[in-house]
Amino acid sequence: MKKILKLFICFVLFFMFSFNVQAKTINHFHGVMDENAEMSDNVKGSTLVAGSNASMDGESEGVSFMGANKVVFEGNTEYGVFAGNSIEVNGIVNKDTFIAGNIIKIKDKANLKRDVVIAGADIELNGKVGRNISIYASSVSLKGSTIEGNVKISANTVNIDKDTIINGDLYYPSDAEVNIDKKSVKGEIIKTDAINENDDSFVTLMMGKFWSFMSLILIFAVISLAASKIFTNIQDEYSKFDFNKGLETFTKGLLFVILVPIIIFILLLMSIGIPLALILLAFYFIIMYLSVIFTGYLIGYKLWQRFFNNDINMLVVGIFGLAILFVLNLIPGINFIVSLLSLIIGIGIIYDVIIKKIGSNE
Repeated sequence: MKKILKLFICFVLFFMFSFNVQAKTINHFHGVMDENAEMSDNVKGSTLVAGSNASMDGESEGVSFMGANKVVFEGNTEYGVFAGNSIEVNGIVNKDTFIAGNIIKIKDKANLKRDVVIAGADIELNGKVGRNISIYASSVSLKGSTIEGNVKISANTVNIDKDTIINGDLYYPSDAEVNIDKKSVKGEIIKTDAINENDDSFVTLMMGKFWSFMSLILIFAVISLAASKIFTNIQDEYSKFDFNKGLETFTKGLLFVILVPIIIFILLLMSIGIPLALILLAFYFIIMYLSVIFTGYLIGYKLWQRFFNNDINMLVVGIFGLAILFVLNLIPGINFIVSLLSLIIGIGIIYDVIIKKIGSNE
């Protein structure tokens, strides 16, 4: 019996030491995209982790972008950009952090060492912030957190417990429902302008963009399942994509945007042409809405082709590209240009892979 026990212990120890997988060191941009995407490597560059569920406990010396329905960050990175429905941060970000989602929890082991911007519905902050933090939400709770700089909150409900330490000033709306232990704030407590329900506040704008992003993903998923051939055609049509090809696609999209309304207007002037004009108008708006999906897929496909160069996961590629457009649309100053280019290029893609092929009976 003792010999059997010894053999069993040796067997267990053998597997423990033999299959102890060490994290890899990667000296370039690294991405993980899957249904359940996990990243545990040490990356000497930026990282991308995207899928339905995304988790990271590795290290990155660049920007870590995570996008998923559920995001869990427990790693160490220079910059953090996290977007999703449910987000948990319990790691270290050495510089700036941007977070956008629905339910967001910054847990007690989180250490965000510089400036932080968070936009969501329900936000709970337990960890450390090394400098200033701006929070845009419906409900905000600070529980045992430590903030070295100023705290700017735009929310309807604000709760700050006695274990929280704010070494700078605290700003919150004058009409917010608050529960604040004033001893927690070392600086001044300043009331800002009231949030009116009828105003387009930053929170409303952010949440509107987020749910629009989620709607696009849902529509893309339906189209990719029902008509995957469309996205295969995109891969074939744009397998080689240079400046001239991009200019050609842009020109086709621009002509479509300009000429179709003119045709619709001419048809409306003729009684016999009104039904056709209304049908054409409906298709025009549908194509304009769907254009972002096709632009996002092209971006995701070309980046996947550039950095990963392996089998294409159609759903993940599309989500990846749409997530990039979502982040770019959040940046003031370039969001209008991004939206306009996405519209025109997307229409050009639709012409190349759908309209032209229908006309040629392919």
